[in-house]
Amino acid sequence: MDDFSKRFGFDKMRSGNATVYKLREQLEKFSSAPLRADACEEIAKSFFQLEQYGDAANWYEAAGRLLLTGSTPAPTMKALLAIEPYERALECYELSKDDDGFTECSVFLRELRRACASA
Repeated sequence: MDDFSKRFGFDKMRSGNATVYKLREQLEKFSSAPLRADACEEIAKSFFQLEQYGDAANWYEAAGRLLLTGSTPAPTMKALLAIEPYERALECYELSKDDDGFTECSVFLRELRRACASA
């Protein structure tokens, strides 16, 4: 994800809010799921740095959903790619003390891991 920020010049921004704004702007321009997922993860990182953990969790989950709907033909590969953003979302839900979000994300993450293990 660091490459993404450097590629689009977001690594130099000092304000987390400015980064989020610019990334949201760029998100609309991307057509590929992987680039959109990268943008979502960068937005999530910005919210995390701002200690807005609930928003960060939502954006990490958005990245995971995009990876699950991407063009990769193998469902197991999609699940494998989505695990990391969902793990980060889970951490954010824990930090934000959102028990419902934590539980839902935890259950979904367990399903993703199960799908990968059964392949």
